[in-house]
Amino acid sequence: MKLLLFLGVLATASTQVWGAKPVDVMLVAADEAALAPVLDHLKNAQVETHAAWTLWTGTIDGKQAVVTRSEGDPLNAVAATTLVLRNYQPRLIFVFGTARPHDLSLEKGTVVVSTEFVAFDGMMSPAAELGKGTHPLEWSKLPHPLMTAGEKEVWTESFPADAHARDIALTLNRADRHVVGGVLGSAAQVNREVDRIAYLRSQWHTSTEDEESAHIAGCAALFAIPIIGARIVNGTPTTAGEFALEFLSHWK
Repeated sequence: MKLLLFLGVLATASTQVWGAKPVDVMLVAADEAALAPVLDHLKNAQVETHAAWTLWTGTIDGKQAVVTRSEGDPLNAVAATTLVLRNYQPRLIFVFGTARPHDLSLEKGTVVVSTEFVAFDGMMSPAAELGKGTHPLEWSKLPHPLMTAGEKEVWTESFPADAHARDIALTLNRADRHVVGGVLGSAAQVNREVDRIAYLRSQWHTSTEDEESAHIAGCAALFAIPIIGARIVNGTPTTAGEFALEFLSHWK
């Protein structure tokens, strides 16, 4: 309910000044390895630099696109996304790449399409005196206090994926590739302890773990821009980029 109220406030109070170059889609991945298939298909490509950031613009399947890197880090991802959203007004953000599984039943190569995103980096520990040790599996989750109009904070645990884009992505099954819906979780963490992974999944209902997609989704929510994400479980950057192209060929 709070999230719906939050998004409603954004929709009715969107008074920010946008750039003069609206596009159909923003494509964002961690690095140029994942972006390579996309950039190879970008027609009439132009390159812009803004401070530390590189943006590629052009068309893919007749759609106006802007492409950038997240550098696989929440801070860089939010900065790059904000830069694009302030200079362009995409109808959709598509964030893609590889991920580690939190749902251990997911097989290698499975494409997990976002039903929603969660940034699971917020945690609060119970009070403990010096010498009492630390007990990470007893920590509680700490949602993000996102700002809304009137400088009001709304505690937000998850960010929704665009339903239309999600439904299209979920149709892209092939004989050699399984596509499923799931919760894309993100944090500047690399979790390899099975008990901790199980704990995070119990708290946040995560399907996969990456470093930045949920933070991009939070940025998209703040600017009221639709977003979809896709992560290849233990996949390669190339397969992630190829899935992004296949999605664009079906999305209108």
